[in-house]
Amino acid sequence: PQGSVLSLTLCAPLQESRDPRKLHWLFEMLMESPLNGEGGSFVDACRLYVLQGGLAQQEWRVPELLHRLLCYLEPKLTQVYKNVRERIGSVLTYIFMIDVNLPCTRPAASPRIGHFMQRVMRQLKPLMEADEEIQNHVVEENGVGEQDERTQAIKLLKTVLKWLMASAGRSFSTAVPEQLQLLPLLFKIAPVENDDSYDELKRDAKTCLSLMSQGLLYPEQIPLVLSMLKEIAGSSSWHARYTVLTYLQTMVFYNLFTLLSHAAAVQDVRWLVIGLLEDEQLEVREMAATTLSGFLQCNFLSMDSPMQAHFEKLCKTRLPKKRKRDPGSAVDTIPPADLVKRHAGVLGLSACILSSPYDVPAWMPQLLMDLSAHLNDTQPIEMTVKKTLSNFRRTHHDNWQEHKQQFTDDQLLVLTDLLVSPCYYA
Repeated sequence: PQGSVLSLTLCAPLQESRDPRKLHWLFEMLMESPLNGEGGSFVDACRLYVLQGGLAQQEWRVPELLHRLLCYLEPKLTQVYKNVRERIGSVLTYIFMIDVNLPCTRPAASPRIGHFMQRVMRQLKPLMEADEEIQNHVVEENGVGEQDERTQAIKLLKTVLKWLMASAGRSFSTAVPEQLQLLPLLFKIAPVENDDSYDELKRDAKTCLSLMSQGLLYPEQIPLVLSMLKEIAGSSSWHARYTVLTYLQTMVFYNLFTLLSHAAAVQDVRWLVIGLLEDEQLEVREMAATTLSGFLQCNFLSMDSPMQAHFEKLCKTRLPKKRKRDPGSAVDTIPPADLVKRHAGVLGLSACILSSPYDVPAWMPQLLMDLSAHLNDTQPIEMTVKKTLSNFRRTHHDNWQEHKQQFTDDQLLVLTDLLVSPCYYA
């Protein structure tokens, strides 16, 4: 709003590079009940905005004021007005700005994120322990009556999400372990699709996951994050399992060299992705294949004999005979375990083939032959094979005269028949 921006523009330069002891009267005035409710949410947000501008200019010089402000704001984190929540989140960013761990230095006197998150996690316990879906049912009005713990926890979470989003681009350090403990809750809330029709809570949770996945991980934080991802990968919600893979993609690409220096972490990621290839949900299996292909392409994972043997073994899984079922039976919606394993093997081979879009490694011809044997399998295996062959032809078309030297005559005959046969275009 123009009025609040004008107020900050006038007040902030007055406090720049000033001794806070000479301006103590101004800070004391600004600290007097900035969220008293007089004038509505707009005035409350403006008062916090002006206070934030003053404290931001003082940085490390006013730790006592930062502690006082945090104590004042903590009971008010359950605000339901969006503009006030956003402003509180921005103020919290500046309160914890100087909480940075540097080697051979004493801890700063300003408030600590770890202590704050411990108190927040205790209040979010009703949401962490709940198995059902978390819905945003909070109405935008500050009720005077008592509300249950779950409703209060949802209000608190919405403010904490605003803080995490605001601090992602302003903090001097990455997320601390206490903040990473929110991951299971965020995976439970965040939707799979990008849809503006989702409520504020779901959109913010998805944004926070995206920002946290891009954060720098210290070596000592890697086991913590991977253990949480493995735990969430066993969740009953396929949305959570799907989101684990999208989070993992970004996390690995942003922390590639740190993770590569941690051999155990590479193996954990490898088996986490390969395990999700056998997920009962088709969308999760396909995302696991996309993730594996990306990791192979950037050389984070290597295509070795054990991996190839594992996928070929899964591909040889025998499918059960078709049985007649009632048309309305719920059993028809559940894929047989054998079909899932066989599809997982085909997806694994597909991921390996698509990881080399512009060359033909020594192992690729045999994998293409293995894949071609499943062209007439039941769906969704048949569609996976067709998509893989189509992408292979598209990416290798320009240099095909060079690439086909890697195939034997028999393999070329089979491959040519596959790519131009009527069944391929059916």
